[in-house]
Amino acid sequence: MNENRNGRRMGRRRRTPTLTLLNGAPGSGKSTLAALLAEERPLAFALDIDTIKHALGGWDEDLTRSGLQARRLATAMIGQHLADGHDVVLGQYLARTPFLEELEQLAAAHEARFVEVALILDEQTLARRLQSRRDRPDRPEQSRNDRFVSPGQAGELIRSIEEVLTMRPAARRADASGSIEETLASVRALLAA
Repeated sequence: MNENRNGRRMGRRRRTPTLTLLNGAPGSGKSTLAALLAEERPLAFALDIDTIKHALGGWDEDLTRSGLQARRLATAMIGQHLADGHDVVLGQYLARTPFLEELEQLAAAHEARFVEVALILDEQTLARRLQSRRDRPDRPEQSRNDRFVSPGQAGELIRSIEEVLTMRPAARRADASGSIEETLASVRALLAA
């Protein structure tokens, strides 16, 4: 606690937390970038909804139900972390707007800043990355999820992100075709703007 000129105790001014959403196709680097961004901020939470989903028993028997339950659990964690005054960085492929809108409303309800960044790739680069993930997955969730997405779907995945962006004009775009370091620098610049 600090004291003002009159000797009264004043609490620290609370910092406005930020909910950062990194949206992009599988293979665009969302989870890696979320973890790197969180490392740069005290107590920031890099949340991976796929990790929550994969912790649910029988998740792959009903992808819709397990995905929705994982999102409900993630929303509760995000809300608590924002309420505690901490940043959240969420990397998630969202091809429809309802959950995006829910996240935006959640940030507003906790007086947090909401920043939506779309990671943009061309079809050839995405197809190459998806194939590489199949051949050499970096994380367990990649091999689990890649059963449901193939390199041949790269164009479809990119179009789905572009469709969402037509409905989300405030979303910022980051070129994700370069190295993770280059993409991280682009995302950092967008967050600072």
